[in-house]
Amino acid sequence: MTMTIGRLVGAAMMTLPPLVALPAVATAEELRLVFDIPTNHPRVPYFTAMADDVARTTSARLTIAANPGGTIYPGFASIEALKAGKAELTFVNAANLERLDPRFGFVNLPFALDDTAMAQPAARRGVVDLLDTLAQKQDLRVIGLMRGADQLFVFRDKRVATPADLKGLKIRVAGAGTYEDIMRRLSAEPVVLPIPEMKPAFERGALDGVFTSPGAWTSQLGMAAPKATHVPGLMMITYVLVARKDALERLSTPDRDALLAAARANVTEGWGRMEADDAAILKDMAAKGAAVVTVTDLKPWRDAVSPVTATFSERFPDVWREFQAQIRPRGN
Repeated sequence: MTMTIGRLVGAAMMTLPPLVALPAVATAEELRLVFDIPTNHPRVPYFTAMADDVARTTSARLTIAANPGGTIYPGFASIEALKAGKAELTFVNAANLERLDPRFGFVNLPFALDDTAMAQPAARRGVVDLLDTLAQKQDLRVIGLMRGADQLFVFRDKRVATPADLKGLKIRVAGAGTYEDIMRRLSAEPVVLPIPEMKPAFERGALDGVFTSPGAWTSQLGMAAPKATHVPGLMMITYVLVARKDALERLSTPDRDALLAAARANVTEGWGRMEADDAAILKDMAAKGAAVVTVTDLKPWRDAVSPVTATFSERFPDVWREFQAQIRPRGN
């Protein structure tokens, strides 16, 4: 069954004869949005609001259908769905972009992206622009950046305070690349699993722990994994709103502008609200009896993962410099 966000209308494709410049026709269009985030996840209302804004501001000329047919494309499969023409939009963990181009890894580097930097609207726009520049080389567009979370380690019964406590543990991560590099530097064994596969793997004992967001913790594991460790800044995960480039270009200018404005207002500019959501989740989990430990001595963690950033900056100096320019406070 298709889950529909906002008002749906019949989809229609606009076609123009080759090399003929004609004005855009005000024809109803439906964009297919795919994502693997569970519908009870606290981030889902943000892109529901985005889709509602699109339908309202375009008088339903443009609508968004979520996971048509109930089909879920987990992790990188959602990027493949875009490339194969099975969808026009996806919300996907940014780690999955690294499979297209390792330069996307700048957004996942340890102790790099944080809430202080991203409190600046210019920084948020700059990071989106840098991601978009890389995406266009893949015939894709990045049109929004969602705060995933300042990640947590979650366990059934383990207490973790130092990197040494992770030695040899099988830890779930959302994607390949930088996630794996970070875990290996912490002497853990990374296990790449998209969010729909996290809970069953944890339940059958295939994982010692999970590296995840407060939202995924509360919506997927809850008190089955009541021990959490927060290492502030270790990794700020993000979700990107990715569009197929040709699908974006075929929209009329008013409809395209409506989509971009809704993505910016409800996704990229929702960063502070999402930070507050996560704080509320941690407070709620603690009230239920979960033990949340926040690491205060970050030096061992920083030392352990610093080679990850050093390697990236050496491999991709241009991207690293541009990233630093975007997240530094303006005027510094």
